[in-house]
Amino acid sequence: MPPRTRRRPLIVVAALAVLSIVAVACGSAASGTGDGDTTIDDPSADPVATVDPVLLFGPEWQTDFSKHSVEFDELLRGQVRDGIPAIDNPQFTSIAGGNEFLAEQEPVIALELNGDARAYPIQILIWHEIVNDVVGGVPVTVTFCPLCNSAIAFEREFNGTLFDFGTSGLLRNSDLVMYDRQTETWWQQFTGEAIVGELTGTLLEVVPASIVSWGDFKETHPDGQTLSLDTGFARSYGSNPYVGYDTTESRPFLFDG
Repeated sequence: MPPRTRRRPLIVVAALAVLSIVAVACGSAASGTGDGDTTIDDPSADPVATVDPVLLFGPEWQTDFSKHSVEFDELLRGQVRDGIPAIDNPQFTSIAGGNEFLAEQEPVIALELNGDARAYPIQILIWHEIVNDVVGGVPVTVTFCPLCNSAIAFEREFNGTLFDFGTSGLLRNSDLVMYDRQTETWWQQFTGEAIVGELTGTLLEVVPASIVSWGDFKETHPDGQTLSLDTGFARSYGSNPYVGYDTTESRPFLFDG
C-alpha cells in the first residue's frame, strides 16, 4: 500500500544542545527555504545554530537531516540507539504455554489479521517496545511506549519495500521515536508519522490493535497464540522497570511543557 503523505510545510529548524541522558534542549531562531534547506537568521549571534545534526545526534546515523517536520530541540535523548532492542525474530507459544507465565488480568496487546490472532504481553513489550512480525501474511510492527502506555501496530511494507524498525533512543513529548533500518528515517510512534529523514511527512498505515487482559484474549481467541519469553534477550520479564512513573507525584520523563 503506497504511503500517505501529509501535505504541510516543514517547520523551521531550531538549534539543539544535547547535554546528557536527561538532556535539556535549547535552540535559536532559524528559517527554512521551503525545500528542506535551512538558513540561520544571524549566525554570528548564535554559532551553536550552525552545528551539524550528525554532531548533535551521533555519527552512527545515516539519516537525511535536511528533511524534517519538527524542530530538532523537541527530540531528547533517553537511551542510546537500539539500547532498548526490538524483537526481530519473535517466537510464539500456545494459549496453554501462555498460561504458564501470564495471569488472567495481565495486559496484552491483541492483534488479529486474516484469522491469525496474536497476543503481545506488556511484560515483554515494556522491555523491547517494538516487535517486527508477520501476522496473517501481513508484515507489521507492533509498538508500545511505556512512558505513554500507547500500543499501536502498523503495516511495514509499502512501495514494494519491507521495512523493519528499531528504537532511536530519542523521545519527543515523552513518546517513543522509532526509526526504520532501510532509510534511517525517524518516526513518531504515537502518530505513525515520519518526522526526520528521507520519508518525512509519510504516514504509516495503522493496523487495529488494543490492550486487553490475557483472560479476555484467550476467551475471544481460544486458538490464538502469544509472544513467548524466548526473545533471545535476558530481561526481567514480569518486573516493572518504570516503578512509580505513573504516580500523581511524578513528572513525564524528558518532557518540556
